[in-house]
Amino acid sequence: MSVVITIALLGLLASVSPSTIIVFILLLDTIRARVNATAFLIGWSISLVIVFTASYAVGGADTLHYGSGDMAVKAVEILLGAALVVAAARQWKHRNEPRTGSGLTKRFTAHLRQLHPWEAATVGVIEQPWTLTIAAAVLLVRHHAALRIVVFAFLVFSLLSTATIGLIFLYFARRPGEAEVHLSDLRDRLVKAGPAVFAIVSLVVGVYLIADGVIGIVGS
Repeated sequence: MSVVITIALLGLLASVSPSTIIVFILLLDTIRARVNATAFLIGWSISLVIVFTASYAVGGADTLHYGSGDMAVKAVEILLGAALVVAAARQWKHRNEPRTGSGLTKRFTAHLRQLHPWEAATVGVIEQPWTLTIAAAVLLVRHHAALRIVVFAFLVFSLLSTATIGLIFLYFARRPGEAEVHLSDLRDRLVKAGPAVFAIVSLVVGVYLIADGVIGIVGS
């Protein structure tokens, strides 16, 4: 169950992904706001089903749990962690650079206003916090578990990773007028704070993956 706990933490980190929240808020300003938001979540969920199914299938290969195959999986985990640490350092370095979301979000919103549901579903796939999702997939391959554990991990990650945008959607559905003002302010704040948040999340996940991979190699 330790793998499930780790994946749950990754899901929580995914739920505060600035880029995902920003794009989801912009979707709520489209003509078909509720339909597009629902399609976004469907696209997001489908991508998760594919990733977790592939992870379970790959993790079941015996060659990945013995000898060079096992070592390769651990090496990939360490390299992924190192890449995240480097990305975190770069983002942190530029965290204080002046940013404004007005120009970007206005152009993006104008483009999104005519968005069709199938396009919103595609955006849901693209805006999946892939760094964290891939980290969860690597952990599932590295610590191959029974099908019921993988299914439970999938449900936990899905629920937690969509918790923030789910609450935003609920808030918008219940109080659209009030939500429009507050969500616009939240969007602009996230545009400015995004690099720092990304850096912190990437560092945490990267360090964990490196430590998990190194411990696996040392203990093998």
